[in-house]
Amino acid sequence: MLDRLKSMFRSDDFIPSSAVFPSIDSDKIAKDLKLEDQGTARGQNNQPPSDTKDFDHVETSVIERIEELRRKGLENYESNRRVYNERLARAGQASKEVDIAAGSAKNDFGALVQEWQSRIEDPRERLNETFTWRARYRERNRLQRPAKEFEGWIKVFSLTIILVVIEAGINSYLFSKGNEFGLLGGLLAALIVSVVNVGGSAMLGYLARYLHHCNLLLKLGGLIFVLVWMAFAVAMNLGVAHFRDGLESGLSWAEATEGAVPALLARPLYLASIESWLLVGIGLLISVLSFRKGWHTDDPYPGYGRLERSLTKARSVYELELHNALEDLKDRRDQAIEELQDASEQVRNGITEAIDALFGQSTLGAHLKTYLEQCDVKTAHLLAVYRDANRAARKDPSPKSFDRVYKFGAFKPESIEVSRRENAEAEASRVTATVDGAINEIFEQFETARLAFDVTRAVQRDGVSAEKV
Repeated sequence: MLDRLKSMFRSDDFIPSSAVFPSIDSDKIAKDLKLEDQGTARGQNNQPPSDTKDFDHVETSVIERIEELRRKGLENYESNRRVYNERLARAGQASKEVDIAAGSAKNDFGALVQEWQSRIEDPRERLNETFTWRARYRERNRLQRPAKEFEGWIKVFSLTIILVVIEAGINSYLFSKGNEFGLLGGLLAALIVSVVNVGGSAMLGYLARYLHHCNLLLKLGGLIFVLVWMAFAVAMNLGVAHFRDGLESGLSWAEATEGAVPALLARPLYLASIESWLLVGIGLLISVLSFRKGWHTDDPYPGYGRLERSLTKARSVYELELHNALEDLKDRRDQAIEELQDASEQVRNGITEAIDALFGQSTLGAHLKTYLEQCDVKTAHLLAVYRDANRAARKDPSPKSFDRVYKFGAFKPESIEVSRRENAEAEASRVTATVDGAINEIFEQFETARLAFDVTRAVQRDGVSAEKV
């Protein structure tokens, strides 16, 4: 658009000054035509004859020389006048170009808005449905609080590993006694026991959260998982303690393993040493901590944390898409406004130039009048140079043709249409109004799109309404 306007209003080589008309150097022309020499030579021969009534060939050459310069001046004048008229005509043409450009800018921006409306529809619908589902989930499960923030699997695994390392590190010494592999064997045994104890307790703690569920069957299932964990923690750690007692009594690793379960069933609370009871205490403590960690890994109410994370993800996807949409629309809006403003400035400058051209045309007409008068004066002067030299050298009377005065034919330039100035100024005002209107409409489209895209409040309002249904 700007390239076309710049091409339309590109500068030309014509300026409203006397430089448009070629210079008439009478002295140079007199020397080129050798008027004095020819006048003297022809006068000595009494040429032209005294009865001559028409211009002789020397006078004709003078007239032709000036006429050639005069014709060039008139050609330049016509070229300048044509350019000035073209400048004046550009105002209306440029305003039409701006109308087209403004319409294209609005249509292009509107098309981009529609494109983003289509692209943002899926994440917006996903966010809306997820929010509505969370509201119904809260209402159905009688939840009034927000979901507990999920700590992340990295943190969960990190804490689990820390518990395993702590328990294995403490128990490695206790398992090393009676172990044929010494401290290394004790560490291996403690690590295996710790993984089972921590892993099993954490998993049962995670499943025991169903104790919070409003559904009676699921609540019963949660209670069962709590009882299972208690039985698992006691049996696991007492069994490990009896296994250790077997190792300390001198049994081999295989024999201690085989005898641990029968000893647990026969006399569960009978342990041979305080170290074994210490082993049970440490195991139960780690089991409780692991159970609690599994319980609090996610929201205590089963499924609530996952639903909250789904809503958070849907909101993040929508916000990212919204950010991209608004940034793209903002960039396109600013680009369109900048182009329209540049176009308006180009047209205003061009119309100002057109108005200046109107005054330039008047100035050019004044120079033309002076130039045409100069052509007659210079012609008379050059003829006088030749004639005076001829009269001074001849003996016979000078011909009557020397008394003739030569004047070129009259040239009447076309009248200047002053009304074009008002038209050009009116076009300039119309262009400004068109550009301002297009910019305002683009801003309105952007604001409408922004409000249509930003449905956070509307979604929340719909969700709150759904809770009350």
